[in-house]
Amino acid sequence: MIPKTEMAEIDALVGGPEPEGVTAGELAEWLGLTANRVSTLARQGVIPRNADKRFPLRAAVKAYCEHARAGATGRRADSELAAEKLRLAKEQADKIAFANARARSELIAAAEVEREWAGVLRDVRAAFLALPSRAAGKLGHLTPHDLAALDAEVRDVLMELAEHE
Repeated sequence: MIPKTEMAEIDALVGGPEPEGVTAGELAEWLGLTANRVSTLARQGVIPRNADKRFPLRAAVKAYCEHARAGATGRRADSELAAEKLRLAKEQADKIAFANARARSELIAAAEVEREWAGVLRDVRAAFLALPSRAAGKLGHLTPHDLAALDAEVRDVLMELAEHE
């Protein structure tokens, strides 16, 4: 909040004639800076200064505001760039972590896992298909009709499982 006394000064300046110029210290007080910073900004050409080393108040305040706006825009662009750099660094770290895990054999290629599981499932299928003949060897009382029914059931179960892929 701007104090009432400062607001009255601002109103007087805006409504009345502009003073000849203000010193670096006075301008610094208006802008909330130090006199050294005001002088530095003047040397950099950011803030205009008269030949008598005094500052035209309105022009100096306007120039400083434009400078501050440009800096804020630059910081926003810088923060976007920094966010992109951070994202890239994380991706690179993930890539290196993945390569390290693979080198330590903590990861297996999907094709290798698929090949291994296909072999396991072939073995399971073969064991189920062999079930009726194994039962015939152990259970001598089963008729050929019983063995055919058992074989049909095993094949039906395997077909149902194959359809659920």
